[in-house]
Amino acid sequence: SSETMSSKFPRLLEPIKLRGGAVLRNRALMGSMHTGLEEGEGWGHSLDKMGAFFAERARGGIGLMVTGGIAPNAAGRVAPFAASMTTASDARRHRTVTDMVHATPGAKIAMQILHAGRYAYHPSAVGPSAHKAPIGWFTPAALSAKGVQETIAEFARAAALAQEAGYDGVEVMGSEGYLINQFLAARTNKRTDEWGGPFSNRMRLPVEIVRHRPHLTAMQAHLSPPPPFASQLFSK
Repeated sequence: SSETMSSKFPRLLEPIKLRGGAVLRNRALMGSMHTGLEEGEGWGHSLDKMGAFFAERARGGIGLMVTGGIAPNAAGRVAPFAASMTTASDARRHRTVTDMVHATPGAKIAMQILHAGRYAYHPSAVGPSAHKAPIGWFTPAALSAKGVQETIAEFARAAALAQEAGYDGVEVMGSEGYLINQFLAARTNKRTDEWGGPFSNRMRLPVEIVRHRPHLTAMQAHLSPPPPFASQLFSK
């Protein structure tokens, strides 16, 4: 019950102000999960059902929700037709989701940016090195140095479009073996340039993604390993 939760965690249901000025109505966070609704329905890829899913959780009182993974470019999609945030049209479609969530006063929702890397189930998969994942179908193409820089810019673009779509923030997926994790891990990153080798080089990708803000006002980055958690929401 809420009374039991309040007695065990007396500040759980209190508002909290985050760096950047955004305020959450409480400290309950609904983590990212794939719902199967991110791609939308019909010719227009309507996101009405995704919006309804999160709107119901907003009415239930969650302070902050995080969507399932949305790719920053075509290569980063988990599957050939998986969701991505790459155009103004994508941002307009996602307005359905954010408007339905924000119909509940105080509710907030962040969009997760996920690049699958070598876990992508399509032949355009990329990674730090050309090493096929044990669970993968395709051997990824090793990103060139230029390709790495372009990917960083595409993360930033996806975050800017998420803000345009009305999301209150973004979460950058850096764990679970996806692209950022593949750069961090020596087992999957066999590069010999500035993006591989010592840990200071292997961690350069996530660091540059967070630093690369020509179009960003704020972003949330979840990097693992190691597991620091830096959070900042778009301040309204």
